[in-house]
Amino acid sequence: GPLARAIRTKLDAALQPTHLQVLDESSRHGGPPGAETHFAVVVVSGCFAGLSPLQRHRLVHAALRAELAGPLHALAIVAKTPQQWENDPCVPPRPPCLGGSKQERRGD
Repeated sequence: GPLARAIRTKLDAALQPTHLQVLDESSRHGGPPGAETHFAVVVVSGCFAGLSPLQRHRLVHAALRAELAGPLHALAIVAKTPQQWENDPCVPPRPPCLGGSKQERRGD
């Protein structure tokens, strides 16, 4: 969809990744078809060398500032250097969506 394309374009431009996956996971979170609200990205970039995981996530967030302020509700990030990806090209599984709001889960 259009949001997935925008995410790919912006991450390509900002981080020049050697590997990039943009996964629309909106359907796992109860959104209507085509909602494009929940994404996961796997970004492998030399830009991440020497940076902590938090610093890497901040770079991804900075590239997607407009999307995170608008239609993008949730973003799961795997950010690795090319060497890390070569040594371990696995993406850890994400937990299942709990669904509902926090208030519904608490019983408020």
